[in-house]
Amino acid sequence: MANDIETSTIALIAKAGEIEPGKITRDTELAELEIDSLALTEIVMEIEDQHDIEIDLNTAEAWESLKTVGDMVDMVKKLAAAQH
Repeated sequence: MANDIETSTIALIAKAGEIEPGKITRDTELAELEIDSLALTEIVMEIEDQHDIEIDLNTAEAWESLKTVGDMVDMVKKLAAAQH
């Protein structure tokens, strides 16, 4: 399941940024992908729907903590594990 989360999260980010998924790794910085906050919000909403989780990104600190694709994947994995 963990790899599924990583793969699906990368696929969503790639789709939003119109980038080949193969060019995105855990170390890829979200800022590098030029994904704005609106697109990131849409990605988060899709992730929530896919994994039946709730991601609280209402605070500036939460947004600041998402620097890389790996940060986002780890957050989703943690929330999904807590849900099950």
